[in-house]
Amino acid sequence: MKIDILTLFPEMFEGFKNESIIKRAIESKKVEINTCNFRDFAKNKHKKVDDTPYGGGQGMVLMCQPVFDAVEHLKKENSKVILLTPQGKTYNQEKAYELSKEEHLILICGHYEGFDERIRSICDEEISIGDYVLTGGEIPSMVITDSVVRLLPKVIDDASHLNDSFNNNLLDYPTYTKPRNYKGMKVPDVLLSGDHAKINKWRLDKQLKITMEKRPDLLKGKISLEKDGIKKSKNKIYLDDIKDIKVTEILPKKKKTGKYKIEKTTKAIAVTVFKPNQIKGYKLKGKNNNKGLAKILIVKNEFISKIAYKNVLKKVDVLARRFNAALNSDEDDDDTSRVLGEAEMLRQMIISMYANYLGAKKLDEIINNINRLVNEFVKNKTMKNSLLPKENTKSTMRM
Repeated sequence: MKIDILTLFPEMFEGFKNESIIKRAIESKKVEINTCNFRDFAKNKHKKVDDTPYGGGQGMVLMCQPVFDAVEHLKKENSKVILLTPQGKTYNQEKAYELSKEEHLILICGHYEGFDERIRSICDEEISIGDYVLTGGEIPSMVITDSVVRLLPKVIDDASHLNDSFNNNLLDYPTYTKPRNYKGMKVPDVLLSGDHAKINKWRLDKQLKITMEKRPDLLKGKISLEKDGIKKSKNKIYLDDIKDIKVTEILPKKKKTGKYKIEKTTKAIAVTVFKPNQIKGYKLKGKNNNKGLAKILIVKNEFISKIAYKNVLKKVDVLARRFNAALNSDEDDDDTSRVLGEAEMLRQMIISMYANYLGAKKLDEIINNINRLVNEFVKNKTMKNSLLPKENTKSTMRM
């Protein structure tokens, strides 16, 4: 592979190219890394590469001509030209693997306040290494070069990068070396057992836990269950009876209907990790025929709150309908006593069973709503009883 880096500061790359794995890769001719100062391609007397922006504004902008000529000088039929810019797609390990298959990369480092918009026209792709601002594209070009070079054949042992963080959308598992016991911190027994099947299962378990704790966003839509044991397939990880792993959230349908359902076991679901007896969770019965997934224990607080609030609103709605039925019933005393008793029971049940899930704000909202229904019912019932019996007037409460 060949990598050409267009930069105004080639001296920044001297240490980068002459240390560690990058140095060995260059010496073994696995990669050729060159820096090109596109100031050398400027045609003006003072080798100027920037100018003030049309329309006014702060700072200086890189000019087209030096960059265009530098790219034209370096570009071959198999070249891929990449512009390093905050507007590009965010760089990740998947993109690193993709770029490692290219024969020739040309990386353009921006500087100052940006570059002439027309420079984009000669680029095949735009990449950003994150949502923050740097003084130039030199450090991003080093990041991309380092991540790509280490993936080239025989630069490092293939097994080393196959277990890297972000492969299969998981962070790396913990590793240990001698001594076995350091200041009371012992190496896990399973790593000393010699049982590679157990070690592999332990490592996958740890990868899942660490990823969920530190980067749960990486797991979204990537985890599914299978009964016959731990298996791997492209873009998915299958789990079976790994301790401390529980199903937490059933992903919604693509159409936002407000309803959630249990998908088939081959579909993706989200998982989270928690310590036994630390979180009780919220039990929910699934409405489908998939054995083994009829009941779910949700432990993700945001999802618990959403489901609990929805269930409580349904119960309050039922209470309101019963109030209306009692308001128009001829059996005044019995129906009035019964429905007021139901309201009190519902109020106490919500406080005792749902308070931890709803939070103070939503709990107050629900209790106030029940109190409002009770007061309105009593007011309407009193008004109805004060009317003449022959009027037989029906009343309706506001929902």
